[in-house]
Amino acid sequence: MIELLISISVFAVIVAVVSGVFITSLRSNRTSLALISANSDGQLAMEQMTRMIRKGQNFTVEEVDANNDFTPDYNELKYKCLRFRYEYAGKFITYRWNKDGKKLEASIVDSDPLNCNGSGGNGTEVFNEIVSENLRVDFANFRIVGQGGSFPLITIVLRVGAKNTLVTSGGQAFINLQTSVSPRNDDRY
Repeated sequence: MIELLISISVFAVIVAVVSGVFITSLRSNRTSLALISANSDGQLAMEQMTRMIRKGQNFTVEEVDANNDFTPDYNELKYKCLRFRYEYAGKFITYRWNKDGKKLEASIVDSDPLNCNGSGGNGTEVFNEIVSENLRVDFANFRIVGQGGSFPLITIVLRVGAKNTLVTSGGQAFINLQTSVSPRNDDRY
């Protein structure tokens, strides 16, 4: 009887250890799949933005803080925008990172765009999310180099992750993505 109790106890300990390892590997697998999906969604969003930027002109970057004034204090930053005129459709495009919503948004309007927060002028600009609902954009940055020249270089930096996914250590899982693109002021493209 004692031998049976000892063998059942040893078996229970082994099952508990194996179960813990199995559960940890399942969590790691889910996190890996979520990061692969986030990477794919983030790259797709960047590809869509670069296609439009290649046909753009008159690029500007704008930052708006929570008080709707234009100060680059990251702690109070609410929106960061890249604005430009889409040359071949005569439209104005704004890509905006919404810090509060952790999402990337876009607006396409016929006339000069409004403020980065979507208000001002004679109306309200409508921004639509351009990434999947499962993608969290923790950070976005837009930089313009060489604005005075014919071909400015626009750099887009995104820090993306999957919503509701935690790494086993308790931190957030994320991926940094970056691309640079120059507009093509040539009708052949």
